[in-house]
Amino acid sequence: MAVEKSMVVEDRVARLEADVGELKRDVKALNARVGEGTIAMERGFGALRSEIDKTRVEIEKTRVDMEKGFGALRSEIETTRVDMEKRFGALRSEIDRNKVDMERMSGSLRSEIEKTRVDMEKGFGLLQTSIESAKLWMLVTGVGSVILVTFVTFLGRALKIF
Repeated sequence: MAVEKSMVVEDRVARLEADVGELKRDVKALNARVGEGTIAMERGFGALRSEIDKTRVEIEKTRVDMEKGFGALRSEIETTRVDMEKRFGALRSEIDRNKVDMERMSGSLRSEIEKTRVDMEKGFGLLQTSIESAKLWMLVTGVGSVILVTFVTFLGRALKIF
């Protein structure tokens, strides 16, 4: 029994050694697979890092381009603002000149109207005087006619009597 027990123990030891060898092979295979996975992950992360770096560069380039564009836009807006201020200044000056010209012309027109009014008053005064003279002449000639007709009639009757 002791030999049997020793054989059973040896069989068990042999099976255990075989199991340990198989486990060692499995652990080596797992280590290899983990190593391959780690390498693949490092490659993936490296590619991801590379893509992230490219994206950062593109973002920075886009930011710089946008800043340049905004700078150009600001400059163009400022140029347009300055140009508009100049144009408004010129327009204000022209309006002021036109205002002065209009005031001058208005003054000339006022004096011309006043002169015309005075001339018309003189003309109306002369016309009124002429009308009054005509009325007086008509009155005098009318009265003279009446006197003349009366005198001629009286004279005619007087001569008839004699």
